[in-house]
Amino acid sequence: MIMTEQRNFDCTCIGDLHSWLLHEGSGTVGKTLNAFDTTINIRTAKDELLVITLGKLRSPMNLNVNPGNANVNLGFKQIVGEDAKARILNENVGKRPRAALLVGDAVIMLSEHDKFRNHFSCLEPRAIQTFARNSDRIFSALESQAHANRFGCLLEPDVTTRGLLDAFLVQLIKDKTVLDYHEFKARISKELLELCGKGPGFTPAGDDFIAGYLTMFNWLCGSLKLGQAIIPGSEFSLQTTWTSFKLIEYSARNLLDEQVQEMINSVARNQIDDYVRSIELISKRGHTSGVDFVTGMTFAMYTITDRLHRTRVLENISRVLNST
Repeated sequence: MIMTEQRNFDCTCIGDLHSWLLHEGSGTVGKTLNAFDTTINIRTAKDELLVITLGKLRSPMNLNVNPGNANVNLGFKQIVGEDAKARILNENVGKRPRAALLVGDAVIMLSEHDKFRNHFSCLEPRAIQTFARNSDRIFSALESQAHANRFGCLLEPDVTTRGLLDAFLVQLIKDKTVLDYHEFKARISKELLELCGKGPGFTPAGDDFIAGYLTMFNWLCGSLKLGQAIIPGSEFSLQTTWTSFKLIEYSARNLLDEQVQEMINSVARNQIDDYVRSIELISKRGHTSGVDFVTGMTFAMYTITDRLHRTRVLENISRVLNST
C-alpha cells in the first residue's frame, strides 16, 4: 500500500450507518461533495452522507479520525479536492487484513473501533407536562441564544427569514386540534415544507428548524405510540441541497449525534436543567444551525403537549413573539 506519511489518519469511531465500510472490498465507495478544515462530506454509492471529521462529536453518519502522522495544520481542504473519489483499499499484512479509506491525499486506516449507535431513554410519565409548566424558562433560554449574535435565525430573523416562524406557528396552532392523526401529520409536513431551503447558511435556517422539529416530533410519536413518523420525501429534496436534505432525513429517522440524543434523553428523564444546558451547547453550532435546530425540537415538543394535554404553550409563545 502506497501512502503519504504526513497525510495518514486513524479511525477512532465509526457511525453505525457506515459500519459496512469496515468490511467493504476494494473499490470506489463515494465522491467528495466538499472539504473544510476539519470535515469532509462524501456522498456514498449507497446515497448516504458520510462525514469524516477531526472533531470528537460522535454520530451515526460520522467517521471520527485522529491525525496519525498527518500535518493537521494543512486542513482537509488543502489535501482533498472537490469531487475527489473515496476509495477502499484492502491489503493483507501477514495474516491480518488491513483496510484504508483514501480520499484525495488523506489516507484513513480503518479497523474494528468503537461503533456509535443510538441510545434513547424511556419517556417518564408526565415528563412533557412538566416541560410545559416550565415553558417560560425554556423559551427564555432559546431567545437568549437567538439574540447572541445569531442574526438570521428564525427567532432573530433577517430579510431571508422574516415572518417564517410566525406564519408556521399560526398555522400550527390551528392544526393541532385536527382529530385525525393522519391529516394532522399531513398538515404539519406541508407547513414544514414552506420553511425548506429558506434562510442563510450552508444548511439554511429553515432546514435546521425542520430537522430539529422532526427529531423531537418523531421520537415523541414513537414513545407515546402516536402512529407513524413524518419522513420527508422528494418534495423536500427539491427545495434544498442534497446535503441539507440528508441531514433533515437523518433527523426524521432519529439518526442523531450524541449531543442531540442527550437532549432527547433529558426530556425522557424529565430533567429540565439538562435540557437548558443542551440548548446552550447545541446553539453554538454554526451561525444559525444550532439555535434553529433546538428551536425546532422545542416547538415540536410543545405541539405534542398542547395536542395531548390541552396546554396552550404555542399560543403563549406566539403572543411573546408578536409583542417584541
